[in-house]
This record gives sequence, C-alpha cells and structure tokens, in this order.
Amino acid sequence: MLFNNYHNTPQEVIQKYNCNLELLEEIYCAMLSHDNHSDYNGQFLKEIYLVRPSILDKYIRYLINKNEGSFSDHQERHRCFFDLDDFIEIYNKIFEQLLENCQFSKMSVPYFLESLLLPTQNEQNLLGRQDEWIRQCIQLFSNDETKMYCLFSVISKLEIERKKEYILLFLENNSLFEDFQRIPLTPTSWSWSGSAVPMYSVWIEFLESLLSNFIGLKWIKHKKYIETQIGYLKERIESEQIDEILRG
Repeated sequence: MLFNNYHNTPQEVIQKYNCNLELLEEIYCAMLSHDNHSDYNGQFLKEIYLVRPSILDKYIRYLINKNEGSFSDHQERHRCFFDLDDFIEIYNKIFEQLLENCQFSKMSVPYFLESLLLPTQNEQNLLGRQDEWIRQCIQLFSNDETKMYCLFSVISKLEIERKKEYILLFLENNSLFEDFQRIPLTPTSWSWSGSAVPMYSVWIEFLESLLSNFIGLKWIKHKKYIETQIGYLKERIESEQIDEILRG
C-alpha cells in the first residue's frame, strides 16, 4: 500500500523516508519485482527520481529483466519522465541501455518505444515532448542503423503527416540510400479484421505522398525503391481481392 495514491501521496512517502532515501529506492524496486501493478502511472517513480536519480538505473535493469513482456504494460509509468525537464536525457539513456542489454533488441525494443510514443489520447503537452524526443533522436542518431530501425518501426504506425515529417528529417541528416532502405516505411507488425485491402491502400497513399520529395539524380535510388514498394503492395491488393472473390 506504500506506493498507492489512494493511501499516500509521493511527497508523503518521500518525507517519511527523507533520512534514508536509499532504503526507499530499494523498497520501490522490490515492489516492482513482486507487484508490477503498483504505481501504474509512475508518479512515485518520477518523484523518487527527483530526489534519488540513481533509481533510473535500477528501473532500467527492471525493464531489461522483464524485457518485452513488460513493455506493453503500464504505458503511463513508462511515460512518466516526459513531465521532467531532463526527459530527453532520461529516454536517450533508457533507449541506449535497452538496445545494449535486451535479448533480440531489434525485435523487443520497438515495443518499449510504442509504449512511449504511440498516442493514446490527445494530450498536446505530451505530444509536443514526444515529438521533441523523436526529432532529436533522428538528428543525433541518423547514422545508427539499429536505433533508426527501432524508432521508425514505431514511427511507421503514426498518422501520415507526422511520419512523413520524420522521414524527411531523417533524409536531411542522412541522405545515404543504403541507410534509407533499412528504415521501415510501413509497419513491421500489424493485424486486421476482414479485408487487408484498406490497410494496404493507406500504406500506398503514404508512400505515394513521399515521391514528390525525390527530385533529381541524388534521389533516383530512393524514388525507385519507394515505387518498388508501392508496386509490391498493389500486387498484394490484387492477390487479396482474388482471394476474397474465391472465398465468396
């Protein structure tokens, strides 16, 4: 009950353990290991971090040990650091450590980024900070294949105009075709009910919206690559439509 907002505020708990914040840090981490549902929105984690920043390293170790299984749970807790002034440094550190220490990081880390970045409600302040973090990631790490793959695996699931802006920002910082073709332009994981045609059509619409940005010899490979992707998706639509007819 210690880390339950209905019984204590974060400030009350910190005041109670003010003379032994190291113990509070240990208690919080033990709680996470045994009861993943406590402090679901991360308010205690955030306030403890402000007085005991070393808890971030322990929280990262917790995420690494839990790996993919915990990434899709408790999005609010994962996002709690967006409220802080140093959120960019915090999430850069988490991103780096997860990539270095998680098994199959190119598969698992995108799930954590989804919990951070995929919109669940229209909170303008949160969206602004998510955008700021994404942009600085692209600007700092555009030459880092693994980071860009993981980041764009999530960006590919955003709405068309946002992901178009991020792809163009990537190209401003890294115009190499070999690196461009490694970033996901369409989702790497997906699901649908009924026909897949509407989903493929949205992907085609997005890819076609990119073509006008590739003018001149410098971009000829990029443009051809996108046209090839569009052609493949149109073939998938034709195949899906034939299957639908045969299924009656």
